[in-house]
Amino acid sequence: MCLWLLSLHNMKKFKFVLKCIVALLPVIAVVLYTALFPFGYMDIEYPSWKYTKEMTKKASADTIILGDSRAMADLVPSEFDTDTVNLAVGGATSIEMYYTLNSYIKNNGCPENIIVMFAPFHYSIIDNFWTRTAYFNYLSVSDMSELFSYAKACNSETLIKKGYKDDLLSYRLRFPDKYLPALINSELIGRYSENSEEYNKISADSGYGEFGTAKGCSDLNYETGYEQMHRTGDALLLDVYLNKLLCLIEENNINAVLAIPPMNESSYNNLKPSYKDDFYSYLKNIKSSHPGISVETKIPVYDDKYFGDSSHLNNEGALLFTKDYIENH
Repeated sequence: MCLWLLSLHNMKKFKFVLKCIVALLPVIAVVLYTALFPFGYMDIEYPSWKYTKEMTKKASADTIILGDSRAMADLVPSEFDTDTVNLAVGGATSIEMYYTLNSYIKNNGCPENIIVMFAPFHYSIIDNFWTRTAYFNYLSVSDMSELFSYAKACNSETLIKKGYKDDLLSYRLRFPDKYLPALINSELIGRYSENSEEYNKISADSGYGEFGTAKGCSDLNYETGYEQMHRTGDALLLDVYLNKLLCLIEENNINAVLAIPPMNESSYNNLKPSYKDDFYSYLKNIKSSHPGISVETKIPVYDDKYFGDSSHLNNEGALLFTKDYIENH
């Protein structure tokens, strides 16, 4: 009798577990698809981040370019005499680029030359961490752990937000609450062709990619709206990581330039003098703190006709700026 009751109990337990598994199958299917087929549903920014992450593990270039979308769009690797790869990605800051270089060195050794280039506002503003860095699962678990220890110490408003631990877990495990909207909007595979084409193009161009394609632009960029550089927990965190990035370069005796991307004349002429002075003062402090790095301290200004949008050079402008950069360095 006891054995029969025990068997009945085990059977009920098994059925309950089986029902739970069946109920979770749709969630498991979504998680697996999200992790294994990102090209099917991710937005058009994803291919460049995937390219950069892959290249940190297998590239072997003489010169690498690190930075955000302005670095990605403004410097053309094929114009350099040395074997060059552009590892900049849209929305990146010193945070992502520190871990990019760290991974690159561990897997490939040190390049001979490095160009670091960020938009001025990316020295004090974090604007894409959750929508790109976390969403694309760009950083490893150990990198994320280190990053958030610094974020807590700096009291970063963007990273240390309400519910951030739950968000980190959801992104890492590809839970539907983060990815289901994109899956629905893309109808699972609707973006595959576009993302594949973009990835192949970026790969063929060694990481270079246009963000603006107009034949000229006189619109004003982000920086024209600021009175001064932001002084927040986010700004402190970015400063910590910029210094970590530059120290990593110096420790490995790599020839490096901290370059400044050009602005269109319309934007530069509309910069608040207080913001310009603030930014130039910041660059001079960086130059003083890192004597092993060649730090540029002025914003290059190019005619509006060379810009594809308010912030990025078009292809003609990128070729000109790359040529000018090579001649001056």
